[in-house]
Amino acid sequence: MKIHARKPRVLVVIAHFDEMRRHQGRPNFFPQGVGHAYLAGAFHPEKVDIRLYSEVHSGPLEDLDLLAWPDMVVLTGVTAALDRMRHITAYIRVLAPQAIVVVGGPVARNLPTLCAEIFDVVCKGDIEELQTIASDHFGPDCAAEEMFPRFDLLVWKGPVNYVETSRYCNFKCSFCALTGEGHRFKPYATDYIEAQIRSQPAGRYVLFIDNNFYGSSRGNYAAKLDLIRKLWHEGLFKGWIALVTNDFFAREQNVLDAKSAGCVGLFSGVESLDSDQLAKYGKRQNLAVPQLSAIEMCLKAGIVYQYGLMFDPATESVSKMMGQLDFIIEYDRIPMPAFMSLTIPLLGTPEFYRCLDEGMLLPNARLRDMDGVTMVSRPLDPMPEVVEFIRNINSLGWARRRIFKRYMRFFKRYRGDLSAAQMSTLLFSGLRVIVPGFEQNNVTLFPGAKRSETLTHSTLTQPLGRLYDPIIPMPEHLLGHFEPTIVTDSNGALNKGLVDLIRHPKEAPKERALAQMAPKV
Repeated sequence: MKIHARKPRVLVVIAHFDEMRRHQGRPNFFPQGVGHAYLAGAFHPEKVDIRLYSEVHSGPLEDLDLLAWPDMVVLTGVTAALDRMRHITAYIRVLAPQAIVVVGGPVARNLPTLCAEIFDVVCKGDIEELQTIASDHFGPDCAAEEMFPRFDLLVWKGPVNYVETSRYCNFKCSFCALTGEGHRFKPYATDYIEAQIRSQPAGRYVLFIDNNFYGSSRGNYAAKLDLIRKLWHEGLFKGWIALVTNDFFAREQNVLDAKSAGCVGLFSGVESLDSDQLAKYGKRQNLAVPQLSAIEMCLKAGIVYQYGLMFDPATESVSKMMGQLDFIIEYDRIPMPAFMSLTIPLLGTPEFYRCLDEGMLLPNARLRDMDGVTMVSRPLDPMPEVVEFIRNINSLGWARRRIFKRYMRFFKRYRGDLSAAQMSTLLFSGLRVIVPGFEQNNVTLFPGAKRSETLTHSTLTQPLGRLYDPIIPMPEHLLGHFEPTIVTDSNGALNKGLVDLIRHPKEAPKERALAQMAPKV
């Protein structure tokens, strides 16, 4: 399709289901997704009219005028958001029937056959594939000669700029979507990194959104750090935050070098303090350095350390998981976790196939429920006990007094090492854990105050919610877009409709090996 009367209109959308079933956006959530800004860089900035929409930031896309506006819609998001992409596609079919719907990201790579039945174009490769799509549908002059993220189209104005310095990861955690896709770590050239930083407003913080900022090439990391140090000294940003894997902390000098280059915070996936669980997850990098020591070393160097925890009721008892949580609440040498979730058997990952092979997935499990707060696998303990545990980790209000005292001890311990801004960041992060929905300028003091859906935390009983009800009349042939994608049948076996996930028997040993690659310590 070529449009000559006016510029082609392209809408790039991050599709999203809020895991706590909230229906408003989270404009002050940190970090925000910026994948749509990178995708928008595929189109010529002067010859294509582009708009961005993030359902994480702005809530469900229900603006009928915007849905009727585009000639092309580009959809991205995590795999669990497939149903949300189907909803948006149905609205586009009615309101903008001429529009081409393009889908990419993990869902397109894991379920290309199913996606081809729903969407017009399925991008199974990297984001640069979108340049070819732009050229094919709008003409060669509508594709950007070189892709560069359209940060100027982002609607929020916060204290943080987002920059990507590499792609993928050099580790193979069994639960990670990147492991399932088999990508190799890919560092970017320093001039591209510098251009991203210089293209955004000065005087903010920079969040490096890499899957692994440290990476596998020490020479590349050193060159990147030299660049960042230089730009920091120029005053282009106040400081920076990045995600690193635990092997980064094997050398204390790495922490000191990062601090000297302007680092104010690091995030690392602790996932579990139990070595057996880490081995099951294939997180061998977390077994190389004692995790608690790494956290304390980082804090004493003046860098905020934030982390997430994952719990797996399918392989851990409630008493064991509560024991770990109680330890963390009392252990005041480390911060409280930035988030806690269930282990998700993401489609195509070794963890997914392990659960499938061992008959651990619940019957009629829905893709939408693979969100980190809903059980989709068979727990060791009775479901009511597990559901109560999930509620406990999603709202630590029951331990508020203990956590408050813990924070006082923590602040006293590190007040000479961390700045007031860094301490405030940790306090804010802790409040989000204690009071679900707490965000700057967007406070929900009561967990259910802005939620209109029931949370049962089990795919067996969780209602679909109002997003599965069309907001406009739908022709009969599009009503199927509002039916949930089912992962397992009534016996817990793989839904035969998900043909892309059916493996040849010889693939199973490889998946099991990936899941068990880390030695027990």
